[in-house]
Amino acid sequence: MKKSVLILSMLFSLFACNQKKEVVAEVQPVAMEPERIVAIGRVEPEVKITAVGSEVNGVIRDIYVRAGDTVKKGQLLVEFAHDYEDAKRQQILAKVSTQQAEISNVKAQLNFSKIKRDNTSTKLERMEKIVAQGAETAQNLDNLKADYEQTLKEVDRLSAALQTAESRLAEIGADSKVAEADIERRKVKAPADGVILTMDLTKGSVGSMEKSLFEFAPLSPLTVLCEVDELWVNKLQLGQQAIIRTQGTDDQLAKGEVVYLSPYLKKKSLFSDDSANMEDRRVREVRIRLTGAANLLINSRVEAVIDLSTKM
Repeated sequence: MKKSVLILSMLFSLFACNQKKEVVAEVQPVAMEPERIVAIGRVEPEVKITAVGSEVNGVIRDIYVRAGDTVKKGQLLVEFAHDYEDAKRQQILAKVSTQQAEISNVKAQLNFSKIKRDNTSTKLERMEKIVAQGAETAQNLDNLKADYEQTLKEVDRLSAALQTAESRLAEIGADSKVAEADIERRKVKAPADGVILTMDLTKGSVGSMEKSLFEFAPLSPLTVLCEVDELWVNKLQLGQQAIIRTQGTDDQLAKGEVVYLSPYLKKKSLFSDDSANMEDRRVREVRIRLTGAANLLINSRVEAVIDLSTKM
């Protein structure tokens, strides 16, 4: 009896194990594709910020703008002292006036000599006819020929003198242009329409060619430059839409569109000083052009939420 019960128990256990094997189903992994990615970025103009420098060293005489001012291309921003250059230019201008007077004098003499030459030539023609008729001596004809030859030489001499004087004036004119250029080099002008970002200069301070004077943002659309982890870079496409928001919040600041994708991966660089970004991973640079009236400060840090399902 006990043996029969034991056998029945073993058979029941074996049947139960088989049933469990049939019930357990094989679990397949499901690939998850994100619909959007979030990247930390920095607001900056589409045309990069420029560090404006000087062509010369010198003392700053005048400053015409302040940080935050909007300027036009060619507008005078900073001026270095140029008293020596001004004096040199005045000296050259005086030489120009003197040389112009010399040219006028030579021209007057040349015109007089040409008139004298023409008159002598007319007299010589008449004298030759009279001598041919025997009414005048050959000596007088020879004297008149000598006078005519003298007028020809005088015209040639004055013509050469005029050419020399005009060449000298051209040289002085070139010196004048150099003097003007020296003065212009001491005037720092806006390279394009834009905004002055920094202006820490003071009158009387020394400006140097080795150090930039101030930072300048050319007038261009605002963008957000961000870095996307290499895990998601193949999901990015030009034309994808993005929302710009305050970092760590849902406050929407602006909208934008992906307009640039870096052709290579590189190490993190935008916020390399952030202790939270110490992973040894590569990133792809992405630039998002903002649309609408985005009132964002340049260099401010924001979040870019890129919609991977959208494309213009």
